Amino acid sequence: MKTLRGVQGAFGFGLLLGVFSAAAVEVDWAFHSASGEDNRAIQFVPGQAFTFLGNGKTEVPDDDGVTIYVMTANQFAGDAEEQVFVRWWNGEREFWVIADWFANAILDVTGENAGVFRGKPEFGSVMVDIWKVYIPPEYTRRGDNFYVVQLKAFSPQGSIENYLLHDADLEGARVNNLGQAWTGNPDYHDHDWKVVIME
Repeated sequence: MKTLRGVQGAFGFGLLLGVFSAAAVEVDWAFHSASGEDNRAIQFVPGQAFTFLGNGKTEVPDDDGVTIYVMTANQFAGDAEEQVFVRWWNGEREFWVIADWFANAILDVTGENAGVFRGKPEFGSVMVDIWKVYIPPEYTRRGDNFYVVQLKAFSPQGSIENYLLHDADLEGARVNNLGQAWTGNPDYHDHDWKVVIME
């Protein structure tokens, strides 16, 4: 069973049908790209040799798929089922693509494992999960394509959705301990990050 160790800071908030507590979704330690930055093609995933935008660039040939990595707290949904999605918009159609769990990483101040990430943790260690989403070429179109990342806590009684954002300009958006902007608004419909599909 996954365990959560050394987590610091605020929790995601949500109450649905009396099923989930206010701390049902852990948003600290979630990361794809820092607020106000577009570092997903240069920021390496902890413990790995690839970046959060796995292609390593934001311009991708039209016969290539797009690989997206997301980091979360280990067992971020508590007792509910953890789900990570990318909502992809190609200019004509929207696709929801579920992530596969890829690996664990241990962030720690000793450097014996994955080391610190963006200055965290400041002490001790924390286990995080790495998730992988593959967007196949048939979901993309030439030109500007956009996506947003959803973290979901799911149970038969209902679900809570949080979205990771490009920046914190959205009203009500927050920033977690790693500088990742997010919103707990379940009606969020925008697509924040851009990938250009080339000829």
